[in-house]
Amino acid sequence: MSAPPCMIPEPDYGVDSEDSGKKSLGNGMRFSEEGLVIPKKPQNPCLESSERQNLHRELLFNQKIGKSVIGQKTELHKAFDKFREDQKKKELEEEKVQKKSALERKLEEQANKLKLQEELETKKIIETSDQPEFLRVHARVCAQTVDSKS
Repeated sequence: MSAPPCMIPEPDYGVDSEDSGKKSLGNGMRFSEEGLVIPKKPQNPCLESSERQNLHRELLFNQKIGKSVIGQKTELHKAFDKFREDQKKKELEEEKVQKKSALERKLEEQANKLKLQEELETKKIIETSDQPEFLRVHARVCAQTVDSKS
């Protein structure tokens, strides 16, 4: 029992699968019926670049997980913003210094003098701590006797 002849398709060995009027050679060039070269669509290097594909893949992934990448700043922008804020703070401090009254300036000078005196005293204490204890006691006793005589 063979199948009826209308059910079996006829082979299409000579027909090209892409276009019936186009012929192709082994080197990838296609020709029309008139023998003209059919132009190929030029390849876009941006679409084929691995960097672009990685970026696109990352953006799609971030979109799937719901992470907003657009609102983020680059490290350079963050550093520049920090620099601006520091600069504004310095300017405000300079304005405060310039707007100080004479009394405030005098008070600051006195505070600085007191700090210097305290630093000198601490240095003296450190230097004297290297001496033996009996020398320190002797110096105190001598200082008291001189004060009591006058």
